[in-house]
Parts: sequence; C-alpha cells; structure tokens
Amino acid sequence: MYTIIIFTICLGILIFVHEFGHFIMARLKGIRVLKFSLGFGPKIIGKKVGDTEYVISALPLGGYVKMAGENLEEATMAPDEFPSKSVGDRASVVLAGPVMNIIIAFLLMPLVFLIGIKMPAFLEKSPVVAWIEEGSPAQMAGILVGDRIIKIDGKPVSNWEDVTTVISTRPELGIKIDVERGDSVQEAVLKNNDKGSKAGSGYAGMLPDMPAVIGKVSKGYPAERAGFRAGDRIVEVDNNTVVNWYQVSSYIRSNAGKELTLTVKRDEQKVTAKVTPVKDETAGHGIIGIMNRQETIVRKFGLIDSVKHGISKALELTLLTVDVLKRLVSMNISIETLGGPIMIAKLTGEAAQSGFSDLIAFLAFLSLQLGVLNLLPIPVLDGGWVVFLIIEKIKGSPLNRKTMEVAQTVGFALLIMLIIVVSYNDILRVFR
Repeated sequence: MYTIIIFTICLGILIFVHEFGHFIMARLKGIRVLKFSLGFGPKIIGKKVGDTEYVISALPLGGYVKMAGENLEEATMAPDEFPSKSVGDRASVVLAGPVMNIIIAFLLMPLVFLIGIKMPAFLEKSPVVAWIEEGSPAQMAGILVGDRIIKIDGKPVSNWEDVTTVISTRPELGIKIDVERGDSVQEAVLKNNDKGSKAGSGYAGMLPDMPAVIGKVSKGYPAERAGFRAGDRIVEVDNNTVVNWYQVSSYIRSNAGKELTLTVKRDEQKVTAKVTPVKDETAGHGIIGIMNRQETIVRKFGLIDSVKHGISKALELTLLTVDVLKRLVSMNISIETLGGPIMIAKLTGEAAQSGFSDLIAFLAFLSLQLGVLNLLPIPVLDGGWVVFLIIEKIKGSPLNRKTMEVAQTVGFALLIMLIIVVSYNDILRVFR
C-alpha cells in the first residue's frame, strides 16, 4: 500500500508538471484555457477565474488542460482558440509539456547532490577486479582477478561507479575494456551474453571486492530454516575458505538441490549448519534466501558543485535514454530490457524507503524519461502532434482530419501494445 501511495503521488506530480507546461505556454500565446484540472474524474472542488475553471478532481493521477477550439468540432476559429494560432505557436504549446518535464529533472538533480547521495562504498573504490564469474563475458574475454580497469570504449574510468554505469546500460555489450595487469595494459572485448539481455541490464561478470556478510535472510527459505542471521560472516563453504561474497553466491547458484555445509562467524563464535539450495525455476539456479550486506556512504556537495554535478548527471541520463531508444529502434537491444508501470511503482517504493535523496533522484529520472518519451514522433504523443504541425507547415494546410484520426488510432494501438509488453516484462521480473 505504501508503494502504491508513493507511486501515485510521484506520477501525479510529474503529469501535473507536464500539463502545467502546456497551460502556461497556452496562456503566453494568448490561447483561451477553459479548464485546468489537478487530477482526473469527477470534480471535487473548482473555481472559475476569468475564462479558466481551476479544478481539483477525484483521481490524483496528474491533470489535464482543455483549450478553446482543441476539439475541432467545437472550434469557431476565434482569435483566442488553439486552431487559429500559427503553426509555431501551436508547436510551442505542444512541446511545452515534455520540455517542462526535462527542465524539472535538471532542477531536481542538483538538489539530490546538495542533500547527499547514499551509495555503496565500493563504487568509490578503484575498479580492481576481485572476482570473475564462471562462463561470464569477462572470463571469456580473458579478464583476470587483480586486473584494474582503466578504460571502457576508450574513455578513462577511475572507480567502480564509472564501470557499473556503462555496463548496466549496455545489455547487448560489445564493450572494449582496457585493463592494467602488472606493468602492462591488456585489451579485451566483452561480448554479448543472454544472461544480461534477459535481466534487462548489462552483465559482465567482473566484480569488486565484497565481504561475505549476510545483510538479509528471506523468510521461508533454506537459510532461515538453517538458522542463519543477518550479520553472519560466511567463512567456509564445504570446508573451502571463503574470501568474498561472490564466491559464496557462485557456489550456491551452481549447486541447487545439493546439501552444502556453511560455516559463519557470529560475534566471536563459529557456527556451522547444513543448507540445501532450492532451484529458482525462472532464473535457473540455486538460492538459499540470503542477500549480502553492503557498506554505504553518504556523499554531500556544496551548492556550486551540486549544480555542476546535477546538470552533468541529468545530461548523462538524457544521453543514456536517447542511446537506449536508438538501440531499441535499430533492434540492437531487446524490448525485454524495458520496464513498465509495475517496475516503476516497485522502484519508486524502494527509492522512497531508501531515503528522501533517492526518491528525488528517481523522480528526476522519471520526469526526464517522461519528457524524452513524449517527444517521440508517435501519434497521440506530443512528438506526434509536432509531426502533424510540421507537415501542415510544409503543405500549407492542416492534415485531413480522417488521416489524423487513423494515425492516432494506430499510434494508440502501438502504445497499448507497448504497455502490455512492458507490463508482461514487469510480471516476469517480479516472479524472478
């Protein structure tokens, strides 16, 4: 319920900001606005000021703007109606919604750095490889434990944050890695791997140092039944000494149905228990229901640095979003990587529980996504309306209404299909 409430509030804010962009630009262009509603559905309360009725509606999922003449059947072509304005004025009104979402993202992101960012401590550490997963792209590329990553696709990297940012947004991989090995520099190419594509994010299998400390034990799983607790440090698995978390994880994943002996250090005592991993049918590997404990740090910045880092991060996210869209269109990335309403709601709830800074960052990211996606040239989206207006400008007259209706119907059908697909992806992720 908490997740649903937070998601509803955040989505409502973002859509309201979008509609406010349309509203303010319409007023600036001298277009009569009949109604500006906060929310949808039945009116709860409203007040008319001048020509505009300001309304609070029952469903708090955003809002809408109704402009005079927006419905062509009701248009009288009065000077203050939407259709009577120039193509440029109408385009500015249409574009104002997504542009407002993008502006809000650029305003929110510096606030995140000012409040402080909570992040895993290892992200600030030098990208020295501490573990290579069996059969991973990193292993196949010849990367070894102890290698220090110095460049990715020719761009220098200084910490694990740089590395994970690139890899997580490249499910298809094909990334060139330069590593420092002793006194020499070696070059390797991470090739595509089905595991990354199915997960919806890049997977390399080269990992930082991570202590084998249990952070969470899931109820109803073998680890809980065996008596393991949060805070236990795993020191042995089947009498083999453990040096990091990935060693434990890899062993458990590859031994579904086989009884294992785990030894943990709890306070000053050693506790040994037997546990049998169960097979996760969707993921196809063994699990016992434990998560690792990650050390986190909060990084804060001054006002000027917050603005610089915030704008830089917003630009980076914008370019990543555009890059992902380009690769989707060119079919270089699977549609399985996309998340829909369920995943967005889940991530919103997790961000809210993680802290105010994380929630603001996620809100900024969503606003950016909403803005960029609405610029796509698909009928029913703002970008589609801009295409109609460009065609009108070129041919000197509006498109045939029937043509526009057909195009919008096709666009709406495509949008519904996309929502169904990403929702299906979400459901699969939830069960995984």
